[in-house]
Amino acid sequence: TSTTPTPTPDPIVTEALVGTISADMTLTADKVWMLNGKVVVPDTVTLTIEPGTTVAGMDGTDAWLMVMPGGELIANGTAVDPITFTSEDTSLQDEGQWGGLTIIGNAAMDTQVQPYEVNSAYTAGTGQATDSSGTLRNVYILNSGITMAEDKEINGLSMIGVGSGTTVENITVNYSDDDAIEIWGGTVNLTNVKITNCTDDFFDIDDGYNGTVTNLVINTENTILTPGNAAIEMSGDTAATFNGFTITTGVTQAKEGGIYFKNSGIGGHFKNGTIIHNGGVITADGALHSNDIIVAGNTSFENVAITAGEGLIYTGPSAAALQSAFESGSDNVICTIPTSVTLAGDLTGCTVLT
Repeated sequence: TSTTPTPTPDPIVTEALVGTISADMTLTADKVWMLNGKVVVPDTVTLTIEPGTTVAGMDGTDAWLMVMPGGELIANGTAVDPITFTSEDTSLQDEGQWGGLTIIGNAAMDTQVQPYEVNSAYTAGTGQATDSSGTLRNVYILNSGITMAEDKEINGLSMIGVGSGTTVENITVNYSDDDAIEIWGGTVNLTNVKITNCTDDFFDIDDGYNGTVTNLVINTENTILTPGNAAIEMSGDTAATFNGFTITTGVTQAKEGGIYFKNSGIGGHFKNGTIIHNGGVITADGALHSNDIIVAGNTSFENVAITAGEGLIYTGPSAAALQSAFESGSDNVICTIPTSVTLAGDLTGCTVLT
């Protein structure tokens, strides 16, 4: 009798990327591209990544990819063939295995936007609100986040002064040490963003970011060991718009609640969203939580439903201002229920605000 031999799988082909990319380059999907330390896309250079391509941070090298002002990253994946940024060992589901993706643009619109916290030598260009740093579409960022020094962390996706000409849509960040996504200033808009498993803030905006985030889904119930913090954290003179969002906070959340107004003067405009707040294991910070006195005129809510336990709707020094802003908005709903439930059309025990 004869048997059919089992085919030997083709070996994975890898190629290293090191230092500064000096000319336009395309990363093809037929190999895994390994970031050996910091890899930089400088001014006037375009790095294109084909659909279905994997870019991995090499173990032990503090690997990360940085796009400088005037440089472009064209990572235009598809739903069938997304682009994946991950660690060298792609079987891992663990945070902090490599750095992340940093994009610095030319849309710092005022003096709020500081040099990049990881290295003050890197600064955003100024005044070009519609500047383009390229395209991120159908992209996964996994196992990311490393600490370079105290208070100098690389997040999963960092954007500093990035302009509205940049396309960012269908983005998933999972297993991130420090923040999953952090944006400092700029005007870039984001659409269809999903974030899970993060050890600090899931979505953090600073330094006057004033773009629009559409269809944001965050679940802070970590399956990793370290509890995460705020679902959305805001600082700086910020009044961004969130249109279409679902925030589910987990019982493992450490602190800072659902939407965290970190500093005085913070504001935001929130439309068509749901917050299901399950409390937290360390600090009882609410669905809307403040750390300072906010400017109520910068804050609005429209068609937002909050479900939380007793005393966990509004918390912090600006609890009264947050309550006033929420209750004076249109078509908002609060459900104060002793035990957390999923709001799914049943408004029993809820207050519909008009």
